[in-house]
Amino acid sequence: MWKSALATMAVAWCLAAQAGPPRPVAGFVFVRGPQLMLNGREYRAVGVNVPHLSQIYLGTWFHLGQLYGTPEAAKAAAVAAVEDASRGGLAFIRFFAGPGYPIEADRLYARDPDAYWRGMDELFALCRRSGVRLVPSLNVTTWNAHCGEPRGAILDPASKTAQANRRYVQAFVTRYKDDPTVLMWELENEVMLAADVDAQGSPLLPRGVYPEGATVRETGEREDSLTWAMTQRLYREQAAFIKSLDPNHPVTSGDAGVRPEATSRRETFPEFRFRDDAWREHLANELAAQPEPLDVFSLHHYGPADPGPRGSGLDALERARLTARAVKAARVPLFIGELGQDVPSFKSDPEAKWARAYLDMADEEGISLIALWVWRFPWQPELTFDGRSHPLLVERAAAFNRRYAGIE
Repeated sequence: MWKSALATMAVAWCLAAQAGPPRPVAGFVFVRGPQLMLNGREYRAVGVNVPHLSQIYLGTWFHLGQLYGTPEAAKAAAVAAVEDASRGGLAFIRFFAGPGYPIEADRLYARDPDAYWRGMDELFALCRRSGVRLVPSLNVTTWNAHCGEPRGAILDPASKTAQANRRYVQAFVTRYKDDPTVLMWELENEVMLAADVDAQGSPLLPRGVYPEGATVRETGEREDSLTWAMTQRLYREQAAFIKSLDPNHPVTSGDAGVRPEATSRRETFPEFRFRDDAWREHLANELAAQPEPLDVFSLHHYGPADPGPRGSGLDALERARLTARAVKAARVPLFIGELGQDVPSFKSDPEAKWARAYLDMADEEGISLIALWVWRFPWQPELTFDGRSHPLLVERAAAFNRRYAGIE
């Protein structure tokens, strides 16, 4: 009798383990004023960044051999990252969803696109089963390296760069437009930080990230620069294109925010005569930098070492608080696409005091989404963490998600 009971209990435990956490992905998040909504109530959530998630799952990452050894080990690491996030009660993963450097794209996307998309389907299915949503960052300005053109070619519809980007974005977005595993679409990582930075004479990508025989441009030209106005145009056009394909998901920029000297860069490009923005200038630039039809405002915050505009007299946390209030007053949801900790780093601060204080502030100020930087990413050992290394931070994030994202 007791053996039968034990066997029944063992089966039950196995079934429970297979079932996983009871938090299925269901329904599309949508924007209503400064809030994200899901199933008739406000949706707010904390997730993590796994920037190389699709590339280690697909076996194309440039540093795969150096840090994982084999494609099989890299794929297992991707699965472990998703499962660890699920166990920790984290709501979503932001990842860089382009095909990568030219040599990375050549390894799969260019050679066998059907296999590339099958692998992406598998990754999405894994996240769906794990109850983890995704924020794919589509890397819309990177195609010029693949096409041997200046970066500004993205704004020329007749260029090879613009056409390659359009094909990829259309394929990606139409493939998953009906899938609520996508939390929202992101255009690219931190483009506005390059606004009005003159690229003429600057080093470009090294030859080693190109496949053999590729045309390599090693030194930048003026046409590789994107001005403030060009970047705003890029945001408007790319967001409108995605929204024309997909009525179900919001679109965000992927911006970190503007530089603290953004006004002087804009006024003096390309020569650049430095002047730190006043606090009011800085806030005005932040709000103007991410125009409609973008749905969700994006900022990246690393503290407490980030000085910001030096004349503000504010520390990093207080600047973040006041900026969040300004974005809310503009009636736009706010996504902190990267929340990291620099001095002390996560490695030297297992309690993650500053990051937890930031989550407390985000809770108070109504910030919609926060993605912690960075989850199980060996390329940045000072900043990476996981479910075991920083239990207080993960539990603080999980508590936020229990309260606002319906994750138990």
